[in-house]
Amino acid sequence: MKKQLFSLLVLSALFIQSPSLAAAPTNNEGASSMTSVGVAKKIDLNIASVEELQTLPGVGVSKAKAIIAYRQDVGPFMEIAQITEVKGIGEKMLSKLKGYVVVNN
Repeated sequence: MKKQLFSLLVLSALFIQSPSLAAAPTNNEGASSMTSVGVAKKIDLNIASVEELQTLPGVGVSKAKAIIAYRQDVGPFMEIAQITEVKGIGEKMLSKLKGYVVVNN
C-alpha cells in the first residue's frame, strides 16, 4: 500500500512539473514575422507589427512604434545590430533582444 501511494505521489509530481505540450497551429496562412527556432519563436524585425514587437523584453508601445518608424524611413534592417540606430535602443537593449529577433532580407 505504501509503495503504491509513493508511486502515485511521484507520478503526480512528475505530471505537475512537466511542461505542457500544446500543439502549435500548422496552417501557414499569410506572412508571419515569427520564425520557428526549435520551440521558441524569433521575431523578424523587418515585418513585425507593433503588437509582436511589444512581446520582446523591454519593448513597449513607444519603442515598437520607433522601430517601425525607423523601418519605414530608412528601409529594412540589414542586421540585428542596426536596431541600435533606433532612438531609445542602445547596446544594452541590443544584448537583451539578440536571442529573440532575426532579420530576414
